[in-house]
Amino acid sequence: MKKSVLAAAIAAIPLMASATYAQDNGDGTQKKRTNRLLEEVVVTAQKREEDSQDVPIAIQAFSGDKLDAFNIEDTADLQRITPGLTFTYTYGYTLIYLRGVGSDAFLPNADPSVATYIDGINIPASQGKQDTLGPVKRVEVLKGPQGTLFGRNATAGAISIVTDDPPVDEIVGNIKYVQGNYGSQEYQAYLGLPIIDGLGVTLAAFKDGHENYGMNYSNGVERPIREDFSEGGRVKIKWDSDDFSATLIGSYVNQYNGNSLTQENTRPSLLLGAGAEVDEPDRDSHTNLEGGNGTINTMFGAILEWRPGPVDLKFTYADQLADVDLGQFDYDSTDEDRSGFVTYDQYNDQQTYEFQVLSNSETPGSDSFEWVAGYYRLEAEGGFGRLFFFVNSGIASGLLTNVLDSATVPLLGLNTGNLVAGLPRVTLESGGLLYTESDAVYFQGTYSINEDWKLTLGARYQEETREIGNTNLYLVDTLSPGMDQSYYEGDDYSRNTLISEFGGEPLEEETFSPKISLQWFPDETTQIYTSIQRGYKSPTYNIVNFFGNPDAVEGEEATAVELGFKSEWLDGTLQLNGAIYASETKNLLTGIVSFTSGAIVRYANAGAAEAKGVEIDMQWQPMPDWNPGLAITGGASYVNSEFTDYTNGEGFDDTTGLYFGPGGLEDIPLGLLGIELPISTGGVINGPRDFTGNQVPRAPKLTSSVSVNQFIDIGDFGGLELAVDYSYKSEYFTTPQNSPFYVQDQYEIWSLRTSYFYDPWGLQLTAFVDNAKDKDYYASILQQDFGRSVTLAPPRLYGLKVKWDFDVFLN
Repeated sequence: MKKSVLAAAIAAIPLMASATYAQDNGDGTQKKRTNRLLEEVVVTAQKREEDSQDVPIAIQAFSGDKLDAFNIEDTADLQRITPGLTFTYTYGYTLIYLRGVGSDAFLPNADPSVATYIDGINIPASQGKQDTLGPVKRVEVLKGPQGTLFGRNATAGAISIVTDDPPVDEIVGNIKYVQGNYGSQEYQAYLGLPIIDGLGVTLAAFKDGHENYGMNYSNGVERPIREDFSEGGRVKIKWDSDDFSATLIGSYVNQYNGNSLTQENTRPSLLLGAGAEVDEPDRDSHTNLEGGNGTINTMFGAILEWRPGPVDLKFTYADQLADVDLGQFDYDSTDEDRSGFVTYDQYNDQQTYEFQVLSNSETPGSDSFEWVAGYYRLEAEGGFGRLFFFVNSGIASGLLTNVLDSATVPLLGLNTGNLVAGLPRVTLESGGLLYTESDAVYFQGTYSINEDWKLTLGARYQEETREIGNTNLYLVDTLSPGMDQSYYEGDDYSRNTLISEFGGEPLEEETFSPKISLQWFPDETTQIYTSIQRGYKSPTYNIVNFFGNPDAVEGEEATAVELGFKSEWLDGTLQLNGAIYASETKNLLTGIVSFTSGAIVRYANAGAAEAKGVEIDMQWQPMPDWNPGLAITGGASYVNSEFTDYTNGEGFDDTTGLYFGPGGLEDIPLGLLGIELPISTGGVINGPRDFTGNQVPRAPKLTSSVSVNQFIDIGDFGGLELAVDYSYKSEYFTTPQNSPFYVQDQYEIWSLRTSYFYDPWGLQLTAFVDNAKDKDYYASILQQDFGRSVTLAPPRLYGLKVKWDFDVFLN
């Protein structure tokens, strides 16, 4: 089948070259281009196609053309045009917060708070990006818990990406090339064509890369840095008959991500960071170990749909693997050999199965009741097969003796009390794999009480089991002959000394996620709705353990209430939507990186957090008669998100830089070092502290965006599009302890674009500038044992984009 698809694509090339370039409506009349921001988007937020204005969910939806108008390339860019949405990074993992709800925990065993789906298939968490959008039909951002229909780990919301189905009677496609500063280049190609009657295919491929935004210097010597890149492809084959369709989906992404794993130590800690120079945040790092990871993501999916009559049946299967064949990070983020991580066997392997039964127009009672029922199963395995952690032996001897038992210290050969950096490494090897099985059943139905009122009821019941394995701890003999990189990449454990074996009982949980919403349509252009809904995040284990048994953390429970409206004004030229909401998250999952905590990555549960907010968004054509090409879109969100119960807080003391919280070090001779504890600590350096009343991290109170887009029709010469985007985020903390040293200041981002369209040829030329004022802000601020490590977000980026769209109808 794949061979025939490629043959058809190759055979179609001469046809494209000789056919007219004009995009038309299929009847010989040319399409009239209008402003790309003015559109109605059909969504599938409730598992069936509906106008976004009719759905009782706060949702922002963007078609592929609208995303192109905003120059949006991946889901992280959505925060520029979606108030209340924040993307940050930790060790290459994406941390997403929406409406003040999220989690700073990461790694393959830390589930996100915003679930991401592509064509109805859940995408697991992994390092790097799996969500480069490329050619898509639309993207939907659903706000608030979506536990009933989207299931596990949608406690803050969901992002649903939908790609185009193959065309039926035409050949469509585009080719795009982008070149910009920092040597950036992007290639993208898309082709959709019918093979035979009822059978079609879409093919997409991309490749991009750029030079690093800064340099790396270690001990005054410039060190080479591997450049970021990503490349991959996607294929979608669909066969459709009168009552049955089958869709096969496959994708492959190969990438290297170094930028978010290369950090600058801008505030070395007093003890472990002693002697390190302060590195100013300027994108020029000073590390002796290059940070980065190479990842290969593969996905295969199958979607079968059968329409036998009174109901529709749908089955979706997906098999995904995210394989990190190399990952390393300079933990101290200095040019001294103090500490670091290396892994050669990190992965996330996931299989999902979903069966749905949906009502249709032939279902009894369908004139007043629409519903969907389903069963969902997930099987997953992920974590670290082999993870190496090294620390300078002087640091280890001075501090780790407080963590390891007396029998372990002689085994490691530590010399207690030596804090001098530059001594040989102590290298430990551990691992951790998490095995997950989850089964769920769900139902949701909408009953039309009359023409003006609708009631939606839904529920999801889930059973889940998680187990942990591969949790041994070894001392690595790095001084033996023949110890080279091949040893770490292989399976030879003969030179390792087993120190301990960890374990944990299986985690089992049953959850019930209800949803109730009531809609009132006072007229044809207005909806007022209210809802209450709940979502869950699964319990999990710490899988990175070097100094103690894996800790289990409880699952999250998020409940939200909302009152919202969707409306159109001024003869439909102004679309105005808004909502007020409140949510409570119990057992909020938090995470911290610290080897002096008695672990390496430690997860914990905050007792509870609340978020209360208001938001509004609009789409406006202010002068439909005088200037129909002018469109203004935008929105704003205000949310106050704080911990209402967090008495066992963990973090790093602002004075000493030492970890405090569960498992913290004891008997540190601070008095001998001349260190006085601040009164706020109560004289306790290592115990938990009360964070109740603190702001939830990575949740700015105010976010807003405005976009002004002007399309000018210049007749036979084509058309021009001028665009200005503005987005704003108020300051926010990046740690639960709300340390003033870990604050992202408020920042504003401006973007500018000018596009020229010549529709007879399907040609688009765009000049763009992102972050036009070259504003410095952080993509990552990490609190860790050696101090404050940061990564600046990309600087001003500019370039040119050339895109050719073709559309050839077949007679």
